Amino acid sequence: MFRAMLESLATRNWPQAATQAKSIAYLLVIIREGGSTFVVASDDSGTGRDPTVVLNLNARRDFIVGAPHVPFESGTGEQAVIFLRDLGGRAAIISGAHRCASRTFTACDGTTEVCGGSLQSYRDSDAGHNVTTLYHAAHVELAARWPSSIVISLHGMKEDTEGVRTSVIISNGLRADDGAQQTAATKFRSALGRRIRQPGTIVSCNLPADDAFDYRKLCGTTNVQGRHVNGDADACRTSVDRGTGRFIHMEQDWLVLRPYAEGWARIGYHPFNNAFLRGLAEVLPSARGR
Repeated sequence: MFRAMLESLATRNWPQAATQAKSIAYLLVIIREGGSTFVVASDDSGTGRDPTVVLNLNARRDFIVGAPHVPFESGTGEQAVIFLRDLGGRAAIISGAHRCASRTFTACDGTTEVCGGSLQSYRDSDAGHNVTTLYHAAHVELAARWPSSIVISLHGMKEDTEGVRTSVIISNGLRADDGAQQTAATKFRSALGRRIRQPGTIVSCNLPADDAFDYRKLCGTTNVQGRHVNGDADACRTSVDRGTGRFIHMEQDWLVLRPYAEGWARIGYHPFNNAFLRGLAEVLPSARGR
């Protein structure tokens, strides 16, 4: 029923969407801002467990932006909405449950230390690493509805304390190099490099020239939304070397995310945000049709 509700919203079948939303304890709200109209579908069950989805009825650019680790990675939810609004994207998907909320583990591969300090599998509540969540269902539904859209996944990371400070790691979710800069992610990294000129501050997992910088982990190869949109037949258990190039994975430290978390009303003064918006405007395709 959740995916059916999203389909009704995307096709603007408002009466049907309202009925479907009520049946699954979702609240629908329309917000008009700056000449655009946004439909917000949020969990109304009182648990805060399920994702919020924001659809832009006046999309100018063909992208879907997601924040799968809210509230664990502070600022990413606000950043997703700012990107959607200021760049005129298709939709934003924002997780509900904390990524460590569940005591059980997903069957998908990959490990992390963030939920207890020791290396362990991802939790069932981790929307970026579990294909059975409503967050992933929203991603699958919307990525299929707009098959040329770029999917952006926003994340937070620990600060780089060794050598040159790396604040942003960009990747396309693939294991292969992209020296020819054919994917949107590598083009975006280059666009950022022309605006933030401190070497090593912005790096790519896929650009061979960035091999010179040591802090280049967290490359999104286990992110299930990235695997799916890159054409992986088993997004839960296998990563890919080649793919569609439709994925941009962003890891960001607190220097970058703090203004989104604590001062989003003045985000226009944040140099990283301005660089992100201008860089993405260069590489994101125009939206055609609904």
